[in-house]
Amino acid sequence: MAVSWRNALQEGRWNNMQLGVPSKMPQLPKQTYRIAAVATLVIVGLLGLSYSKSDMRRPNDEPWMDKSGAEVRILDNAHAFENADDFLPHFRNVTSLKPMLMRQAKSTCTWTADDDVDFNFGESSGWFLDLRWVTKDMSDKELSPWRSQWQYAVNNKFVPWSEAAGNFEGRGIVIVGGNGKSLKRMKVLLRQLKRLGTRLPVEVHYFDFELPSEAQAELKEVYPSILFNDLAGSHNIKETRFNPMFGVHFQLKTAAMVNSRFAEPLLLDSDNIPVIDPEELYESDTYKEYGTIFWPDIARTRMNNPIWPITNTRCRMDEFEQESGQILVNKRKFFYHLQLAAWYMDSEENEGRFQSWMLGDKDCYRFAWHALKTKYGRPSRWVTSVGTSNDDGSYCGHTFAQHHPDDGRVAFMHGGLLKTIPEPVIKMQLEEHGGVFQAYKRSPFDHEFTELTSTTIGFDNFDYFKDKPEGILPASCTHFSKVKARPLDEIAPGFQETFKEIGGYWMLEETADD
Repeated sequence: MAVSWRNALQEGRWNNMQLGVPSKMPQLPKQTYRIAAVATLVIVGLLGLSYSKSDMRRPNDEPWMDKSGAEVRILDNAHAFENADDFLPHFRNVTSLKPMLMRQAKSTCTWTADDDVDFNFGESSGWFLDLRWVTKDMSDKELSPWRSQWQYAVNNKFVPWSEAAGNFEGRGIVIVGGNGKSLKRMKVLLRQLKRLGTRLPVEVHYFDFELPSEAQAELKEVYPSILFNDLAGSHNIKETRFNPMFGVHFQLKTAAMVNSRFAEPLLLDSDNIPVIDPEELYESDTYKEYGTIFWPDIARTRMNNPIWPITNTRCRMDEFEQESGQILVNKRKFFYHLQLAAWYMDSEENEGRFQSWMLGDKDCYRFAWHALKTKYGRPSRWVTSVGTSNDDGSYCGHTFAQHHPDDGRVAFMHGGLLKTIPEPVIKMQLEEHGGVFQAYKRSPFDHEFTELTSTTIGFDNFDYFKDKPEGILPASCTHFSKVKARPLDEIAPGFQETFKEIGGYWMLEETADD
């Protein structure tokens, strides 16, 4: 059942849309009302939810306006709400805003052609997407329907928190996976969780035929505190559509976050290895303040990406794209935000356009929070590249080291490009160099998100491989060309050995029948 706050307004459930005060108050003496009003102001002030002058201003001190030209109050600290339904009045204001023009959205990012900025979407990036917007800005008329679509979804299509809250409790790790190689990767991840001694349960989400009972039994043998959810089941809150002919199913990850039984889910990709007990993240100051932790990727969002004006957001020079290999969200607060992220990934709802602007699911959370004018938590340190330091002096970064949001320790090793390294090369690295986790590259400006560090995704052709087999394909690598590689033990002592101990080199033991 979808919720409409417009209906709630018509029924008289809210008459103060800024503070959500009930309209039908009991008949009490006037003095009682005065005392209650003062107490309310004090409490609201203590919670940091008062509408001060600064709350209503954008970074350039321009007021927010609605479509009629009237000033709209937009909370600067809406993230402090404790309950998802507390956001409903806030959503009314957000979706009433005057549409942002492309020129307005672009104006706050002043990079030039001479700046060394890494954009995922270049003029010849490809990605099998329609990237005509890269060289020719979409018109404001073209943008308008897409803005209206997500706003309509927020106001009319989402499941009310009040109806769904009883389905969620506790904290836990959410993984999306199926059979085959993802099953092998999940086993490595689960062994590491067991090694770290975490008390967090794990919930594996799959679609219908992907994870048969035999595979579930294998995972349960590795990690007994494990649960399973079939995203194809009718019990799910968020319906998930699945096309077996399409190779990448971004919608499954966002659906898993909405449907997870955990009230505070930590989403991990199956190829993501925790370095610290993930339970520590819940006690971080960042998570306690924002109720979210989103980790950065290496690229920036182009200033003319349609997603900026569509979400009424000015381009941000202090942000990177989001890296969705790990995401932590308090669903009690952000249930509707997660539903918007999942809506972005629903190709049947929006023709896959949002997936193309956000390159899959990687940025759908960041722009759900931007659209709903809610701040999110992020680590103080940018991503670190981890990889091999080769005999010819070359470096191939195949893994992202992501950091604890408060103290900057390495928290995760997400091997997104590790799977592109051919098995003969992995075997050689293991035999001659002890493994593939040898070195790291870290920006000297990794605490300053507005600074630029030269990064690219290129290739390793393995020219240093003396007996390179014929026909071997190059691997994808991240290159921090102006940064010197250093020994990995400086920031993640012993991880090279740990990766071997938890079975990270399973691909070398496979047979032709696997």
